[in-house]
Amino acid sequence: MKSLLLSLGAGLAAGLPSKQHNAPRAEELPSLGLANITKINMANAGGLQGRRLAGPFMGVDFPDPSIIWGDGSWKAYATSSNGKKIPVATSSDTWSWTLTGNDALPDPGSWVDPNDQGIWAPDVQKNDAGVYVMYYTAKQNGGTHCIGAATSNTAVGPFTPQSQPLICDAAGGGVIDASGYDDGTNRWILWKVDGNSLGGATTCQGGTPSGSYKSTPIKIQRVARDALTLQDSAKTILDNEGASNDGVVEAPSLYKIGDGNYVLFYSAHCYSSDDYDVEYAFSSTIDGSYTNRGILIRTVDNRGVYGPGGLDIDPNGKSVVFHGRLNPNQGGAARELYSAELTINGQSITM
Repeated sequence: MKSLLLSLGAGLAAGLPSKQHNAPRAEELPSLGLANITKINMANAGGLQGRRLAGPFMGVDFPDPSIIWGDGSWKAYATSSNGKKIPVATSSDTWSWTLTGNDALPDPGSWVDPNDQGIWAPDVQKNDAGVYVMYYTAKQNGGTHCIGAATSNTAVGPFTPQSQPLICDAAGGGVIDASGYDDGTNRWILWKVDGNSLGGATTCQGGTPSGSYKSTPIKIQRVARDALTLQDSAKTILDNEGASNDGVVEAPSLYKIGDGNYVLFYSAHCYSSDDYDVEYAFSSTIDGSYTNRGILIRTVDNRGVYGPGGLDIDPNGKSVVFHGRLNPNQGGAARELYSAELTINGQSITM
């Protein structure tokens, strides 16, 4: 078995240095790692041998993946690709996947710009009534990107969109990359305010970099148990750090670890750059400020994955999926699906 381990610590760690920007916490934080990093060959569900990283490389684009266990198997969803607005893949174990012919969201809703039907970064959860709820990003007709919600009685859909978007923020540059989280008592939705779309110093924009970096906050808000009704008000829990991450943080995914702290996974830098990575930060409260940032996986780790990002974690805290490119300096190339085992040293994670 070809097993690749990246070990990250609150201080020094073997193999990959932790990026610390804040004073050390009084308590020792757990270390995080990825093992058995595996590129998924969608064209042949049985083609993987011993969870190997190497091919065959079929060039299947599956960006911004998310996963859920539903209707007897794992389901993975991705940004518009493979001729579908939301393609769906299935797996029995998160290691070998089959790309289905389903489009989970063939109709993204009447509020979506008819001339821009590209749907980004879907995330699916199951509410208390047993209904699957999908969050997704789409461009509002005559406006910026907003977060929509859609429902289905089956995990593969088709999902039925709500008549209006769930969250918009035109003044902030739009909103993207929604994800849901259930802490056992409350449900939450997280998202990124797409400030870099307004320009500024970042290279991740449509114009020429100039001036200062724009805020791209990760926000969180409580939702009702139906996963559709917003409650209370949104709070900012993380923002970019300017030049050190090219003024971009995005793609949040949340998990509560064994010591009661919360870990926020997110990507930083521009998605089309080889600097794109997966990072993490900690908080003692779910809607508090996330600090003690570290890097989980990046191109320079020499793992054969370029621009890894868009990580999603299963509710058990064991398996993660993310995307990456096969070669350097190819920002427009396919972002293929990878899976890995998440390890949180010193903590007990059970299935």
